[in-house]
Amino acid sequence: MRILFVTGSFPPMRCGVGAYTECVAEALGRLPDTKIAVLTDVRAAVGRDLGFEVFPIAHGWRFSDLPRIIEIIRRWKPDVVHIQYPTQGYGDSWLPWVLPVILLFTNVAIVQTWHEDFPMGRWRNVPGAIVPGGLIVVRPNYIASMPAWSRWLIRNKCFDFIPNASTIPEIRLSDSERSVLHKRFTSTANSIVGFFGFVYPHKDVELLFEILDPARHHLILICDLDRRNPYHNRILCRMEQGEWAGKVTATGFLPAEDVGRILAMADAVALPFRDGGGQWNTSVHSALVQGTFVLTTSYEQHGYFPSENIYYARPGDVADMRQALRLHLGHRNNEVATAQYITWESIADRHKTLYQNLL
Repeated sequence: MRILFVTGSFPPMRCGVGAYTECVAEALGRLPDTKIAVLTDVRAAVGRDLGFEVFPIAHGWRFSDLPRIIEIIRRWKPDVVHIQYPTQGYGDSWLPWVLPVILLFTNVAIVQTWHEDFPMGRWRNVPGAIVPGGLIVVRPNYIASMPAWSRWLIRNKCFDFIPNASTIPEIRLSDSERSVLHKRFTSTANSIVGFFGFVYPHKDVELLFEILDPARHHLILICDLDRRNPYHNRILCRMEQGEWAGKVTATGFLPAEDVGRILAMADAVALPFRDGGGQWNTSVHSALVQGTFVLTTSYEQHGYFPSENIYYARPGDVADMRQALRLHLGHRNNEVATAQYITWESIADRHKTLYQNLL
């Protein structure tokens, strides 16, 4: 079985969906009788052996890229073309969104993965919704949350909900290793609370300055912050001024293993998402697999779940989140955390089963 992934972003480009695609492709490539390739942006040109082919051919995903895309499909002869939506690399281009319709004429099976909630009223989402084929979503209750008319559009798709997994490797630190890494950021008197992920307004990163206490906590922001971005600039100004000056570290973009080491060292990881977090969120996964206590938000769940070492607070409830940190900061659950979460191997098996059913 030959599977060609299409993604607007792919490492070393910085995009969560790109990292997800690499993990799925690697896991599928280890299965018997399966050959994988990835078609992506020119900025993703890689010089490392991935165990599968990468075709970095798209120059901005303009319609002028279409002949090159069709030529790769004609030459590589996939059984399935699997398109990831959305990715940062697609930008504002329309080509990725109408590509499923165009591919109907190439006689290949079409599968799509939808990583984010799609407001189906946007016309650019409709072509992919109406094209026959497979549909994978990574969020629970995705279909139930859609309006009835948009569910009707996808009624004939071969559908599966396949949760994602951590794109950050599991790291286990000894007490001495944790202590040495802790001292790189702050004194032993302060606890370390981390945030990991891309920074957008709906992540409510600025809420961390209300939840944490600069007299007791050191905040590590494992992310890129760009002063040209107004939202990022507000966060930078807040961390550089007043009582928070010197109490926050912004690491910038880090390799996956370095991210894992910081998450494994932290006393807690706080993700105060405005719209709630859960098993579909890779930042949550990446922290939980380290055994570190995670504080996040949810509209469906509330309270502490010891088997996962996670506390779900009500979105925006600062008092609730402060209390959760006081009660659970520093708690670790290394043994149970890994067993609770889906692996990339099982994700690959689920993908291959869907491909087989579709074909």
